[in-house]
Amino acid sequence: MKKETTSVKDRQIDPAGGRSSDAGKKENSRLLRRLMLVGAAAALVFISIGGTIFYLNKTGRLSKVRSYFSSSSSSRAMGERSASGKKGEFYISSKDGSKTGGKIALKEQAAAEKDDDDEPFINPYALGEDFDVDDPDFSDPEDEIDPEDFDPDTDIPKQMPKDKGGKEGSDYSLPDSQGDYDLTGYTIILDPGHGGRDTGCVFPFNAPEYNECDFTLRIAKRIKSQLEARGATVYMTRTDNSWVSLYNRIAQTHLICLDIAEKEGKLPFSKARADELRGLLQTSIDINEDTVASGGMGIMVGSGVGEDLNDLFEMEYKLDKVLFLSVHLNSSESRTLHGNSIFYVTDDSVIESERRQRRENSEFQRSDFPIRDEYYGRHGDDNQLLACCLYDNIVGNIPQFETNATPVNADNYAVLREHGLTGCLIETAFLSDDNDRAMLQRDDVIDTVAVSVSDSVKMYFIQKGI
Repeated sequence: MKKETTSVKDRQIDPAGGRSSDAGKKENSRLLRRLMLVGAAAALVFISIGGTIFYLNKTGRLSKVRSYFSSSSSSRAMGERSASGKKGEFYISSKDGSKTGGKIALKEQAAAEKDDDDEPFINPYALGEDFDVDDPDFSDPEDEIDPEDFDPDTDIPKQMPKDKGGKEGSDYSLPDSQGDYDLTGYTIILDPGHGGRDTGCVFPFNAPEYNECDFTLRIAKRIKSQLEARGATVYMTRTDNSWVSLYNRIAQTHLICLDIAEKEGKLPFSKARADELRGLLQTSIDINEDTVASGGMGIMVGSGVGEDLNDLFEMEYKLDKVLFLSVHLNSSESRTLHGNSIFYVTDDSVIESERRQRRENSEFQRSDFPIRDEYYGRHGDDNQLLACCLYDNIVGNIPQFETNATPVNADNYAVLREHGLTGCLIETAFLSDDNDRAMLQRDDVIDTVAVSVSDSVKMYFIQKGI
């Protein structure tokens, strides 16, 4: 029988469709090598992940990362709305650029997001900067203030860490480069909204049990304590539940600024002119009314800016270490809006409003209501910067106050329009919202608002390099 031979081609492919034994051995060998490489790579990945987790846990940073991811699904204190604050925890040191944490956790957050290390919630965003777990300046857990340190019977916490330059009675651990009194030399004028016969917004609307004026005074007093604990000089336009007209408040503000400018040698006019302006302003305080007919608006009556007011504006623009903050609560009949909002003024926001009121407001038609040229000169950018600092810090420290309205708004408010200081109006939260209202009745929340405003003031001055 003739012996059959197999060609190379025949040996490569079996007639039945399978590979020959030689080809199979080579294929198995290649497969084994691939599996070994995949296994080795998987082992390296496992070792790398395990090492990273061990390092983060060892250094106490793992819980910070956990709390960041859990924060995106946090719910409001008494509801299911989104509550992820995204900014406001840090400000940048003007000396070395280091980030300094100012976070104070709220009680329900600390409980909801508690981990094995029992660390408070940490907000990992800083004025738009990404969170970096390897940042050596990121505050350690022991630097955070436990909410139990708050004393509900006082305006400031009972204690604070002292290893970062802090002092007894202040709740914020300051960077070493700033010292104990990092707001010494700065002046803040606080304006607790409404009061006396003007309750502000109320709730319920038809049978009021809560008045805005009570909350604003309480909040302003806490802010005052926080600012003074850091060395700031603080004035308040009202200190009790008294009626103080809008133009009384503004007149007080101008008088304070006249005193500061004279003391610092920054009067742009003679002392005799300063005394003349003081007399005009005192008239508005004595009349203590907001109507045109009463005369209480004084040198601030009318659209635009008159000569007397212009002189005060030019003086106040030079007082870059003085800020004005008006404290309010918001309200909405729809009961759907919630959270914090900040208002400020610009030339455009005032001019647009005055143009509209000339058409629609009967007061603008009075013969004793002067219509002047439109005024340009306000420091709108500074007002906006302060507004952003305030919203970032308040919502960064109290995520439940993240608003579903517009967070930062340019508008036309008399208490901001009629002076030349950098200033904002703080709508702390909505009295008409059940969750906001419950939060506003908590001492730890009010304390945290005060801390946030104090930090915002410092943040603003650092950003301005003042």
